[in-house]
Amino acid sequence: MRKSLRSLLVAGFVFAFAIALDAGTIENQGKAWLDAQKDPPAINVSGVWDSELGDLALKQAEGSRDVEGNGGGYELTGAVSGKTLYLVFATKHGTVDYCGVVNSESDSVLSGKYYTRLSRLRFGAGLCQEKSRQLVMRKR
Repeated sequence: MRKSLRSLLVAGFVFAFAIALDAGTIENQGKAWLDAQKDPPAINVSGVWDSELGDLALKQAEGSRDVEGNGGGYELTGAVSGKTLYLVFATKHGTVDYCGVVNSESDSVLSGKYYTRLSRLRFGAGLCQEKSRQLVMRKR
């Protein structure tokens, strides 16, 4: 009986650990968060932007809402919904470190906030924390 209980506990721990490792990845919660932004794009954010997180090089095909790029040591994946850019900052292994939400103030300035990814120990609480920091992006 004790051996079965121990095996069950170990199996449960391994399962929970595997779920925790997958949480907070660009392929898991990151894509779902970006896909939830549904408005057609009203801006194009292609170009190099100066920001608090370093230089960000973004590419957005004309008429597309999808954004990709790199900068600040991160792979960037995003979506433009209306005049708002939703951006995920992920490591080369696909782990999300930050989420950003910035609004167009002009053709050369985007401003908003960025959020740190939730700890892997917080199940089912979303992708990023509620506590935010200012993010201003200026186009070169």
